[in-house]
Amino acid sequence: MSLFEQLPSFSPDSILGLAQAFQEDPREDKINLLLGTYEREKKRYGGFSSVRKAQSVFFDDEKDKNYLPIKGSSTFLEEMAALCFGEVDASRWVGVQAIGGTGALHLGASVYANASLAGKVYIPSQTWGNHSRIFAHQGLALEYYPYYDQETKELDLQGLKAILRSAPETSLVLLHCCCHNPTGKDIPLSEWPEIITIIKERDLIPFFDMAYLGFASGIEEDRRPVRLCIEAGVTTFVAGGASKIFSLYGSRVGFFGAIHQDKLDLNRILSFLEEQIRGEYSSPAREGVAIVTSILSNPYLRQEWELELNGIRQSLEEIRSSFVIAMRNVAGHSFDFIASQKGFFGYPGFSKEQALFLREELGIYTTAGGRFNLNGITDKNINRVTHGFAQAYEYPRSVS
Repeated sequence: MSLFEQLPSFSPDSILGLAQAFQEDPREDKINLLLGTYEREKKRYGGFSSVRKAQSVFFDDEKDKNYLPIKGSSTFLEEMAALCFGEVDASRWVGVQAIGGTGALHLGASVYANASLAGKVYIPSQTWGNHSRIFAHQGLALEYYPYYDQETKELDLQGLKAILRSAPETSLVLLHCCCHNPTGKDIPLSEWPEIITIIKERDLIPFFDMAYLGFASGIEEDRRPVRLCIEAGVTTFVAGGASKIFSLYGSRVGFFGAIHQDKLDLNRILSFLEEQIRGEYSSPAREGVAIVTSILSNPYLRQEWELELNGIRQSLEEIRSSFVIAMRNVAGHSFDFIASQKGFFGYPGFSKEQALFLREELGIYTTAGGRFNLNGITDKNINRVTHGFAQAYEYPRSVS
């Protein structure tokens, strides 16, 4: 018997597998609407000149090649906490640098899995495909709460609240802070107070994925759900990162933060995190964190970055509006519901068969549910994309 014969094998990641298929597709007119990156017109740094300036300063001035502390750069942690939390007393939170937002989610999942009162993890019925994998790898039991109704194109808020009311105490609830992936449909700010009241009454732990902070309605409004949790005295986990909001995808800059009332418990969380990090990668990377810290701590670069972030958000809104208007001219079915979605993506809620038709017959690559990156739509291809989506909608849906 082979030494590794019993080692489990896994299917390739669905989105990254489709990205590979796109690369291998010989058609010259193929269109990539897959990945969650901002590469409008192939601009370097995703259009962030503030990032380019901070990177230039880093390479010109860097003299220290030593390891960072296990938890990461203290200045970076303070700046990211202020960005993600707003104002919060330093005695009420701990945080560590992570390997991207994925690493931040992993560290938070590990903290929860090793807590004495750990229970179930509740995840939206539609969510980023990696969420379930991250928590399952910690041996945690997963449950799914209803989120988006594919038929009505609206949120199932009553179903969500009902599940939270019945969830066992100390369960963890994964929540998208803004720009829900894949649906783009965010919980209205008016609904958060009631949701947080339920969370507090049931003694649940909200874990916010903040990958797209600022891309829905601006930083202050987008982090409002976290602020409401802090104001309510709710123990809260946050996973933030620089991939999307600074276009530092390959730099893998992440932040995990925990907000809690008990200082002794916070010390335990930090001690556990440092032990975990030491056993996994010892010390985080320096370059990307230095760039982010330079921007957030420098008033001029910070102002420039926020203006650029707002500009990208406005660009996404304009592309979304152009898509919706163009669909009115070609489709027998309204796609106006996409106008109320937020962030990088549009989500028509296609069946797997419809998405396959788009890919195989028309060379238009989306995820299995038809999620498409608005950044992939240009003046040159919008006509093909909209006609393709109109055709896909008429394509027979799955009967299963």
